[in-house]
Amino acid sequence: MARTSKRPTPRRVEFPYLKDATGHHAPIIYLQAWTGNRWLYLQAYVDSGASWSIFHADVAQLLGLKLSRGRRLAMAMGNGHAIAVTVHRVRVRFGGAEFTVPVGFSDALKIGFNLLGRAGFFDRFLMCFNDRTKLLTVTPHARSMRREKPHG
Repeated sequence: MARTSKRPTPRRVEFPYLKDATGHHAPIIYLQAWTGNRWLYLQAYVDSGASWSIFHADVAQLLGLKLSRGRRLAMAMGNGHAIAVTVHRVRVRFGGAEFTVPVGFSDALKIGFNLLGRAGFFDRFLMCFNDRTKLLTVTPHARSMRREKPHG
């Protein structure tokens, strides 16, 4: 006899690829970050090769975070060069869920977009990139469905 589960069915969210600055379609998504008194919409390039999320330093300022107060690290980029980042824990809304993730902020990030990396995201969601249909499908892992207290 089949056992029934009382767990909610994970909800799949689809993100159509957006065009980057050069006009190419890429897995660029919208997410929200908590500023302390409101939610701020941000764009980020979903990068399965990035261990950490790295956002531009001006985003930290918009979120009310002081770069002088975070944990300072050197992070290697895909080109092999290391950049200085300051890591803060950031409350986000993404893929139909609300949770806290580590984000590195840097004024040395010289690309035109924020990077959404694996830490805090790929352990909560199955990310399926379909370059042919230009669609990123995000499905929460069953264990990540536990509720955290929402903000705002």
